[in-house]
Amino acid sequence: MSIKIEQALIAPRYLAGPGDPAWVTAALHEGSGWSHGNDPLMPRVILTSPDQKTLLRLEPDLNEPWWHLSHRDGRTGSVWNASFGGGTPVELIATVTDALSAPGYNARQVADPYRPLRRAGWDAAPNGQFRSPDGRVTGERFNFSGSSNWRITATLDPDDPVWHAWFSGGTPPVIVAAFTQALADPEPARRSHEQTIGLSHRRITLHWQEEPAETVARALPERIERLAARRTITPLPPPPTPPPAPRRNR
Repeated sequence: MSIKIEQALIAPRYLAGPGDPAWVTAALHEGSGWSHGNDPLMPRVILTSPDQKTLLRLEPDLNEPWWHLSHRDGRTGSVWNASFGGGTPVELIATVTDALSAPGYNARQVADPYRPLRRAGWDAAPNGQFRSPDGRVTGERFNFSGSSNWRITATLDPDDPVWHAWFSGGTPPVIVAAFTQALADPEPARRSHEQTIGLSHRRITLHWQEEPAETVARALPERIERLAARRTITPLPPPPTPPPAPRRNR
């Protein structure tokens, strides 16, 4: 007789609590080939992409974001950063790192971050602001230092934020779109008993479901296997650079 354990299915997923960081960190390291340093005296994780252009840092801090992504490409001059608060569900962060580490990522730069929100019935105003149907998530695109930045906040009440996410100017739209698509996804987040401790039940729907222990234990290894399988796919070439505009003779 197989052993079964209870899993919490929580909706909306953006209020499900952080979950297991390994869903991001182990997947990047084992599935996408990101390297990491070892510092046993520090409660942090630092992962570097295979091309050495992107760094993910996870460092718990009561007053600062826990997750930091920074990208710098000396060849193209591309520089951008993203950060996520400690309460951000790992499923949302994972969609960003999955998109970033996907083969052919550079060939899929064109994306509309508002499209998945509008499809899911979120309010998206022309001024760049958007809001979830329940009003628990708000976001905006704003100009700072001449570039468009993104700020997204999830709250239980207007003065009770759960997490913040931020994308700097220069962040590829495909990265922001991956995050907004995960935000709008109606699929519940799965959590263990331990991961629901301290979780506010005021604004969520929580349903307990029994699943085989083997199925639960295989979820992360199967995710890693799927990501590893992507690395064997030949990526699409980047989009061609448009030719320079012809000079006009005066």
